[in-house]
Amino acid sequence: MITRKFLRSLNFRKFNETDYMGFGGVQSPVPLIFENDNYLVILDGNYCEVYLAENIEDGTFDPIETCDNVCELPY
Repeated sequence: MITRKFLRSLNFRKFNETDYMGFGGVQSPVPLIFENDNYLVILDGNYCEVYLAENIEDGTFDPIETCDNVCELPY
């Protein structure tokens, strides 16, 4: 699921104060987030996590996929 094409298709925004409360473990100076009705995607430097929106709503707050280094994704 996490591919360069997928990530390019998303319109990320910078974290706001509320995002930092929910994802306090981010480490990059400018973490990014994307949200829609289906997914929540966190881009923290090279690290990426994808969550299903329905899982967040029901309290299952585990990512469905992670990528340790998006720079290493194939083109």
